[in-house]
Amino acid sequence: MHKVFWDSESSGVILSYDNLGIEINEPPRPVFYEELDLLGFDKLWSYPRTHEPLLWASGRNYYYKGRLVARAVGGSMNSLPKIELTDLGRDLKLDPINIQLLVEKNKDALFTIENEAMDFVTHVYKVYKKKSSFVVSYSGGKDSQVVLDLVTRVIPPDELTVIFSDTTMDISYTHEAYEKTKQEYQKRYDGLKFYKVEPNKAAVEFWKDFGPPSRLQRWCCTVIKSSPAISFMRKQFGRKSVVNFVGVRSDESTQREKHRRLSEGEKHAFQINAEVIKDWNTTEVFLYMLYRKIYINKGYRYGLTRIGCSVCPFNSVWSESLLRRIESDIYEPYIIVLKEFLLDQGVEPEKLDEYIYDGAWKKRAGSESSEKRENHLEILEENEKLIAVIRNPKQDFLEWVKVVGQVAYFKNANNVVKGDVRVRERNIPFEMELKDNKTIIRVTTYGDKNIQSTFKNLFNKTTYCVGCGTCGAECPVGALTFFPSLKVNANLCIHCGNCVNVSEKGCLVAKSLQTAQGGRNMNNDRLLKGFGRYLTFGMRDEWLSAYLKNVNKWFEENTLGPKQVESMKAWLMDSGLIDSKKKPTELAEILSRIYPYDKNFVWLILWNNLYYTSSVCKVYVDNVEWGAYISSKDFEDMVSSIDPELNDRTKKSGIGSLLNMFENSPLSKEIGIGQIKKNGNQRFVSKKPFEEPHPFAVAYSLYKAAEYLGYRDLTVSEVYDSRFDGGPYKLFGIPRSKLERVLRRLQEDPERILKIDLVSDLDNIFLRDDLDSLQILRIAEARIK
Repeated sequence: MHKVFWDSESSGVILSYDNLGIEINEPPRPVFYEELDLLGFDKLWSYPRTHEPLLWASGRNYYYKGRLVARAVGGSMNSLPKIELTDLGRDLKLDPINIQLLVEKNKDALFTIENEAMDFVTHVYKVYKKKSSFVVSYSGGKDSQVVLDLVTRVIPPDELTVIFSDTTMDISYTHEAYEKTKQEYQKRYDGLKFYKVEPNKAAVEFWKDFGPPSRLQRWCCTVIKSSPAISFMRKQFGRKSVVNFVGVRSDESTQREKHRRLSEGEKHAFQINAEVIKDWNTTEVFLYMLYRKIYINKGYRYGLTRIGCSVCPFNSVWSESLLRRIESDIYEPYIIVLKEFLLDQGVEPEKLDEYIYDGAWKKRAGSESSEKRENHLEILEENEKLIAVIRNPKQDFLEWVKVVGQVAYFKNANNVVKGDVRVRERNIPFEMELKDNKTIIRVTTYGDKNIQSTFKNLFNKTTYCVGCGTCGAECPVGALTFFPSLKVNANLCIHCGNCVNVSEKGCLVAKSLQTAQGGRNMNNDRLLKGFGRYLTFGMRDEWLSAYLKNVNKWFEENTLGPKQVESMKAWLMDSGLIDSKKKPTELAEILSRIYPYDKNFVWLILWNNLYYTSSVCKVYVDNVEWGAYISSKDFEDMVSSIDPELNDRTKKSGIGSLLNMFENSPLSKEIGIGQIKKNGNQRFVSKKPFEEPHPFAVAYSLYKAAEYLGYRDLTVSEVYDSRFDGGPYKLFGIPRSKLERVLRRLQEDPERILKIDLVSDLDNIFLRDDLDSLQILRIAEARIK
């Protein structure tokens, strides 16, 4: 990635690895007359309506010949930004950018990145050409346009397929870009294949099924974009692996920055993702397009900084402001669905516009119960049985149950279905009866937690499945069809479990419509009791250090103010470091000896404990997904949806205390599970996985969870189920492959911390009956010191 500098001679920019002056912090994009007209610059400046760009924008700042001439301020879905001119920007007469000179000045830099990218494509082609098919994922945006150009110059056209995922939410200019690109490239490359894939019904209909997507309920990409493409590739290429060239770049998000450039099977076993322009910046992408005369989606000419779905919970205010004006026809149906959903959720009619236009809809963590929703599920546990009471199920349980094993059943004289299904070498009896508008299903699980989890997912699928196709995309043998109704081909099904475990609830609709978790199993009479008990103060590393150095006399000798002491006392109690009499616990004694050698380890142990005792920590762990980036305001809205009775002061106090702890402890920077950034007065928290926790922190987490759950035989799959209470994935975010390596290491430890079965389809974890979480720390102390 080059540095970017202004060049007044070409009215452009120069890419360089050297320092040529003051570097532009945010790589700029070219600005065209269509954007200027839309924002009202035509009333302020004189400029021609030319094909060439006229100036540049970095963020919301506009530059002409390297000088700041205007800013765009404000704006919303309901209004355009206002233009503020600088002194240098008054009464300007703009000339088009000299593209020829611009390209000439950047030809060496462009040559470098162009050839490096093509070398990468060549390498990938040589490695995989004998065993894989090659695909370019085309979106109509600038990045996929550049990737298509680079890949088609390397890979023979008869060996390449271009797939455009039409989400049915794309702007009209994207469809125009696809058709023009298809026409041009098929003329240029004889034999190059283009396919357009789309979901099995319009996205707006899925909005009605799932509820609107949000930053916490991101079902939309999977359902309307990824799954149709995956299904097509499975059908088109069979069981052959597919190399998918994608236009993902690191500077688009911190999450994408962590991607490997070439990754096998990270999302789907048969798919190899190749990120051709991973390290390019925005300016490099646009300069390459100008240099190669590549078609530019007209959305960019109107000022859009990204081309994607017209309505998206991750759209910026800038994008919403422009899209509402250039694509109002496609926008309005989603506004109607939004309003209907919000009214159903109890938003007052007079507040609808404010709720929508201020973006509050983007923050929903779940969904309240709805009188309009006819289907409903209650799951009861009775001895060794699960009982599902389903009102108006969407699908037939007898069809879904086929995916877990061979099924045999009959219907008796009372119209009660009785049968059994073969699951993991066991016959699982079940019976089903219809009563009024309810289906009641009883399954004997023999107390097996894995079987319970499987059937809970099947109950969700039976209740909520709308045939979105995601399960079908995950099926490696094509055993599922959804129209006109669900059918499972028992002759094809291999009972792999992919469809059952497509999400932690087994069904994306069930997950989207769930009521947000929070405060359960806290032994409280209120949902979020004690949420504000820390008085806005977090447990800071310096406070913890002081306490652990002086556990017996800290309350007598600390230098904190009265409120800070009260806050710290609450944190120490919830962390398990003091008892009800404020005396240090054995845990405190052990951690006081470990802290000088590995304070990150100590913080992981305390974070683990706080999950079970602190409602604010539990809400964060249970409801903020790994990779999420949310503001404190988003957090407040999420908490309100969990406990509407919580007053604003308590809510702000609890959230403030958690963010304060993140800011002032290794949980933010060194560990990363609560990284804090500030933008003005607003704080944002980024939840990133900590991929390398200490093995004994993992062991402690497993034993602590086992003590809480009341059983010691676990599975890796169970640990990665979002319903699992605690554990090293939920609390630390450790990837499954790394967890399995840690488990092997713990098994080989001289103390034989645990035993595992990780062969074939087994993923069992057996904890020792004679060890507890505190004993794990006693062993860890000897290892760490």
